[in-house]
Amino acid sequence: MNVTEGCVPSVISFCEAEMSSRVCVFVDGENFRHSIVDLFQNFHKEDYLPKSANWETLFDWLVAQVVPGGERTRTYWYVIETIDFWPYHLPAPDKDPDTLYRVLKPFQTELDQLPDAPSRQTRMADIVKTMEERREKMTRRFSGWTAMQNGIAQRHAAVEFRRAGAIRYDLFTESMGSEKAVDVKLAVDLIVLRDIYDTAIIVSGDQDYVPAVQVIKDSGKKAINVAFKTRSGRLLPGGARRLNMVTDRALEVTHGDLGGHLGL
Repeated sequence: MNVTEGCVPSVISFCEAEMSSRVCVFVDGENFRHSIVDLFQNFHKEDYLPKSANWETLFDWLVAQVVPGGERTRTYWYVIETIDFWPYHLPAPDKDPDTLYRVLKPFQTELDQLPDAPSRQTRMADIVKTMEERREKMTRRFSGWTAMQNGIAQRHAAVEFRRAGAIRYDLFTESMGSEKAVDVKLAVDLIVLRDIYDTAIIVSGDQDYVPAVQVIKDSGKKAINVAFKTRSGRLLPGGARRLNMVTDRALEVTHGDLGGHLGL
């Protein structure tokens, strides 16, 4: 059946607009957060997300840029579900010192220089205590992120956080690794949820979404990728180039427009 069947020629454009008015926004949470950190020096990444942002207005504005008069059915915002700490397990210094010594590989040179076994055990106990404190601190931060996400979902209409996968946190270096499975969840939802939208707006520069975009386009859906510009007008670097090649178009958001909605 032709998409314009039932419409007289004079109102075909109106009918086509009506049929493409449902829009879903799919946000790659970590990718988006890193973009904010890179773009705005006055934003402290420890805050996780700008507290002054009006998310509902931002997402509705994005829809208005690509589908004038369109309706934002829902924003699906993808974030990690849990943190994987490394090392995964720290044996008790007084019960299994040999295994703990092997786990504490970055400290082995220091431990080898200590005069005797009791000294090494005492030092290992101190290291374990420090690493457990780091784990507790990061766990509290993660709980804060979750609370902020829940607050955003409660305050802003049709914004839903979807949790999947994990991110690795290195207790030795206090550094984050890369997220796992979040992009898979977003890509799957793009396909599974395609009956509830006509246009998908993807807030990400990740080229991993290319296969999913190709699938939804074959289903007759439109796909728009959002890219952000720096203050000087350059596009943020990333994997957006290949994604832009398969989406129907890319929406380039200026530094001023994004900053205005984020309150930055």
